Amino acid sequence: MPEKLIKEFIGKTCTIILFNNSFGTEVKIIDVEDNWVKVEDKNVIRLINGDLIQDITLVKDKKKK
Repeated sequence: MPEKLIKEFIGKTCTIILFNNSFGTEVKIIDVEDNWVKVEDKNVIRLINGDLIQDITLVKDKKKK
């Protein structure tokens, strides 16, 4: 897992797709340490094993109309 690259996403909302999932989950990345990514998902803090991450996509801010 490229920890240095994932640290660029700290504090941002992203879609994370895990190796065994066909759908992603939208979370806010809080921290990255060793092989673990700490995220907030609907006010619940979770830890995700970095080896299971297949894809991370930055969610663009929704523009106010």
